[in-house]
Amino acid sequence: MLSRLMLMIGAVSAALLRGTFVKLYDSQSAKEKFDYLLGKILADSSPGQWPPTVGWPPSSSLPYLFIESMKPTVSEFTDEMPDGRYKLIHSVGGAASVKFDFLPNPYTGLFKEANYGLIRFASAKEPKEGSGIGALEGGFTPGIGVKFLRDGVPSANVVFLHKLTPQDSWNFFKNTQSNHLSVGGLGTAENLLKKKFETSGSDWVNMVGLSDFARYSEDGTELSDEDINFPFQLLLVPTDDMKSRFPDTYSAPLIDQLRTIPSGSTLYDIYAKADYDAPPTLIGSMVTTSEIESSSFADGKLFLKHQIMEEDFLLRPEWLRRCGSNDDCGVCPVDNRC
Repeated sequence: MLSRLMLMIGAVSAALLRGTFVKLYDSQSAKEKFDYLLGKILADSSPGQWPPTVGWPPSSSLPYLFIESMKPTVSEFTDEMPDGRYKLIHSVGGAASVKFDFLPNPYTGLFKEANYGLIRFASAKEPKEGSGIGALEGGFTPGIGVKFLRDGVPSANVVFLHKLTPQDSWNFFKNTQSNHLSVGGLGTAENLLKKKFETSGSDWVNMVGLSDFARYSEDGTELSDEDINFPFQLLLVPTDDMKSRFPDTYSAPLIDQLRTIPSGSTLYDIYAKADYDAPPTLIGSMVTTSEIESSSFADGKLFLKHQIMEEDFLLRPEWLRRCGSNDDCGVCPVDNRC
């Protein structure tokens, strides 16, 4: 009885300490938090591990992906993975620091200035690599996650994919990436993954929102609901240099290719759709501010919060009148809704 009580006291104390640390951490400047996280990323360049079919604890194994709840992914305000949670998709990749260079645009918050960013590049699942293996057969499904730090408030995070299904090229930068995904043409595995994301409580599992990115500026200034302005969708369009940099056929592991990209490279042009029916408009570019490297911390501990799309719709209810459900809301560019 006493030992059980001590365990409970220990758990509560740890939770309180963690909460206190998060508040103290968030209160720091964007640069301080950026330097802290980048230091952890650079401290150990050994890659993480893809989740095993059977592992211990069970929550570290691949089948647990279809059991665990997505609630923490959409509700936790933290830059490091919650205790006991494992990265079961996008598990191994490359990391770097990055900035968004914006052109004059009507949006608010970080859409004006975003200098203290971190980025991860990874395939959604472990690809079967090798000479003579096509990217479709190998299951190569590129995805990107970005985190931007802000003074005195939690970070802003956005994740991007082209599709949930594998692409037909080993060039990571072959296709446009977006915070909105098409739900058409999914196989059994992708439909299971879609079902898993429904545990987040969101009806829009193929989309993540952008209103939090626009809510606070880099210096922590908060925008009111009346003043905030954000686009319906972002599109990362690879530059011509990046599209031609790597071959469609397999030539090397992803991380070896990413390591050849120098700091200061423009990876993508950033386009925004103001609303569902609007055409994409160029608003800036994504530029690396470090070289890309594997990282034990980025693979295992860097947490990227997913903002549910309902938070955007709450501020822009008119979007729902044009786009009633994710089944009839075609996505640019995959569904030709540009």
